[in-house]
Parts: sequence; C-alpha cells; structure tokens
Amino acid sequence: MRNFFIILISTVIFSCGGPQGIVVTEEDKATFEKNYKAFEKHHLGGIINNDIDLFLELYSDTMKWSGPNNYDGSYQTKDDLAEAAKVFLSSFKDFSFDPGGVGPENTGAYWGGSLYSDKGEQTTDPSGVRIYGIWSATDIETGAPIKLKFYVIQQFNEVGKVVMLNEWFDVSSTENQIKAYLESI
Repeated sequence: MRNFFIILISTVIFSCGGPQGIVVTEEDKATFEKNYKAFEKHHLGGIINNDIDLFLELYSDTMKWSGPNNYDGSYQTKDDLAEAAKVFLSSFKDFSFDPGGVGPENTGAYWGGSLYSDKGEQTTDPSGVRIYGIWSATDIETGAPIKLKFYVIQQFNEVGKVVMLNEWFDVSSTENQIKAYLESI
C-alpha cells in the first residue's frame, strides 16, 4: 500500500510539470541567441548607425519580405526592403530601439518556439524569432520626435540569414505624430 501511495504521489507531481514532450536543447538555445543577436547587430545596428550595408547583411538574397503596408499576401524582395530602409533612413535620424513592450513590465523582446497554438502544435524551433519593441527617432525635416511600435517575425536559415521577414507597424502614425508636434509648437 505504501508503494501505491508513493507511485500515486509521484505520478501527480510529474503530471503537473507542464506539457510533456517539450525538450529545449542547449543547441536550440544557442541558435536562438545567435539569431536574435544577429538582429541586434545588423537590423538595429544598421538603422541606428545609418549603415544600409550592415542592415542588409542579415537578409539572404532570396528573402521574402511582407512589409507593414502589404496586405495582399504577396511578398517583396531584399531590393524592396533596401529601398524602404533607405527612405526611412533619409527621413529620420537619432534612432534608438527600446526592446520589449509585450506587457506593462516591458518583459522580453525576443521570443521563439511556441508552447500554445490554435493548431495544438508545440515547437522549440529557434529559427523563427518574434521581436517586439519601440523605435524612437526624429523627423529630419521638422525635428518632430516620433515613436513607433514594432513587431516582426524573422525566419532564419541554417547559416543565420533571414529568409522570411514579416513586419507589423503603423507607418501612418509617424505622420500623425509629426502633425501633432507641429501643431504644438
């Protein structure tokens, strides 16, 4: 009887330990860190330092890009991303990026894998990285300060280049912020 209770208690304790079958390897952790550090070095570093070449080093030549104004399901190219980044860099200066913003405590900017899904699937795949943050910059023409909520999903290949980039942010909010700034001065 005593053995029965030990087995029962052990079963209860182990069954309350969360989803079964999820194994996060040290290799997956290292790949995830390498991927988000590459984003910091190239994407953030390229924008903050106004270095389009550094920015573009992150992206494979065959990448697919779904920009913030793309709603039709089609994808743009690395050249399209380069042109959009050049416009952004020529319109704003003094860039900074505040990572996070997921919740009021600003907890975490980089996420990979998924524990829950509407499809019921779980993954520890480190090649898909979700990134949250707030861009700040100054409009070159007016001096208006702007902030832009930023959310992207980047899919990395085995050599650490982004092959798929999906971006969500409200481009029109910059115009509204500039207008409000000009009305306040």
